[in-house]
Amino acid sequence: MSDIYVRFAPSPTGALHLGGARTAIYNWLFARSKGGKFLLRIEDTDNKRSKVEYVNQICDSLKWLGLNWDDEPVFQSKRLEDYQEAVRQMVKNGRAYYCFCTPEELEERRRASGEYRYDGKCRSLSETEIKANLDAGKPAAVRFKVNAGMTQWTDRVYGTIKVNNSEIDDFIIQRSNGIPTYQLAVVVDDIFMRISHVIRGEDHISNTAKQILLYNALDYPVPEFAHLPLLNGTDGKRLSKRHGATGVDEYRDLGYPPEAVFNYLAILGWVPKDGNEILKPEELIKRFRLEDIARKSAVFDVKKFDWVSNEHIKRTDNEKIYNIVLPILIENGLVHETPDREMQKYIFKFIDLMKSRFRTYRQFAELGSYFFKDPEKYEGKAARKNWKNESVNQRMQTLLEALKELDDFSGSSTERVIRQLSEQMEISAGKLIHPTRLAVSGYGVGPGIFELLETLGKETVVRRIETALSKLPQ
Repeated sequence: MSDIYVRFAPSPTGALHLGGARTAIYNWLFARSKGGKFLLRIEDTDNKRSKVEYVNQICDSLKWLGLNWDDEPVFQSKRLEDYQEAVRQMVKNGRAYYCFCTPEELEERRRASGEYRYDGKCRSLSETEIKANLDAGKPAAVRFKVNAGMTQWTDRVYGTIKVNNSEIDDFIIQRSNGIPTYQLAVVVDDIFMRISHVIRGEDHISNTAKQILLYNALDYPVPEFAHLPLLNGTDGKRLSKRHGATGVDEYRDLGYPPEAVFNYLAILGWVPKDGNEILKPEELIKRFRLEDIARKSAVFDVKKFDWVSNEHIKRTDNEKIYNIVLPILIENGLVHETPDREMQKYIFKFIDLMKSRFRTYRQFAELGSYFFKDPEKYEGKAARKNWKNESVNQRMQTLLEALKELDDFSGSSTERVIRQLSEQMEISAGKLIHPTRLAVSGYGVGPGIFELLETLGKETVVRRIETALSKLPQ
C-alpha cells in the first residue's frame, strides 16, 4: 500500500448529486491508480439538516456506482472531543484566542465601521481579562489568529494559487457552544485520516488558504490539493434541478446502467489522451491523471450521457441484460414471474434485437412492451404519415392475405412477399413496410422490420394487422 490517502466527505443533508458523485469518482480513480486508499467521511455536524436516511442513500449510491471505500466511514458527529482538543492546543500555543463578542456587538461595530471584517477587539485581551470573562460564564467563540504574510499552494488542476493573508479574517474555529466550524473539523479529520491529497470542487478554493494555515498551526504536513471545475448544464449555469434529474438515485431508478453513469461522470472535464470515451472502471484507472483535468467547467449534456449509456448497453452480455431486465418485465406485467423455456428464448431474442436502441434498462419494458402485448394505441404522427386513408387499408388487406399463406415466416420470406407485392402494386416497398411496422408495434420507428416480424411470429403479426385494419385510419 502506498502513502496515498484520499477522502470523499459528503454532508448528509440531501441525496448524492451528480457533482458529488463525480468528485467521489475522481478520488476513487486517483487512489486506485496509485495503489492508495479511498476513505469515506460523513460530515454530519449540522444536527438540524443531517439525516440518517441521507447517510444510507449516499452510501447506497456510492455502492451502486461501484465506489467501494476502504476502512470504516468516519463520522464527524463522533469526533467532537478531538476538535476541542485541537482548539485547546492552538489557544495554548497562541495560534488562536477566545472571542467574547456577541453577534449583536459584532453587527453594531460592523455597521459603524462599514467593514464586515472582524476588528480584532478580543485579539489582544490580557490573560486576566480572559480569565475573568470565562469565570463569569461569558459565552466565548474561538478565533484563529491570522498573521501577516502570503499563503500559497500548487493546485494539481489550477497551478500556483496565492492568497495574501490580509484578505483572511481572524476566522472562528469553534463556536460559543463548543461546536467546531467546518474549517477546523475538516483539517483535524484530514490529519486523523492521514489524507495526502484533497480532491474536491473548486467552490472550496476559498477555504484552502485558511485550512493550510490550520495545518501549519497544528504542525502537520499540508496535503496536496486538486480542485475540480463545477458541473454546469447546457445553458452554462451550475447544474441544478431545472436541468433535469441531478441525484444519482434518480438515474438508478430510471434504469441507467451504473457503469454508464460512472463512465460519463468520469469523462466530464477529463478525457483520456487516447480519445476513447467508452471505458470500464478498470480501464479508467489505467488512464486517469489529475493533471489532465480541464480547468473550465464541464457541461452535463443529457444527449451525450444517453449516448454513453446506450454504448454500454450495446456492449453488455445478453445474459447480464436478461437478469436485469426480467424483473422489470415482470414488474410491468409483461412476463409471468417464472417464464418457461420458450419465453426465456424469446426474451433473449428480444434483447438481442433491441439492446442497441435503448439507453436505460427500463426502456426494454417502456418502449419494447409490444414484444409482449398487442399495441393499445398507435403513435399519432406515424399514423397520420403512414396510414393516411382507406387506400392503405386496401394494400394492407392484400399483404395480410399473402402473409397468411406463408408456411415459412422467416425474415427472408416476409421480405420477399413485401417486395414482390410492392412491385405488383407499383409502389415503393416503404408504403407497405411503414404501415406494417405501425400495425405490429404501434410505433413509426424500430428494429429491422423483417427481423421484427420473424421474432413476433406469424400468429401475432396476422392478429395485429387485422386489429389495425379495424382501427385505422384514426
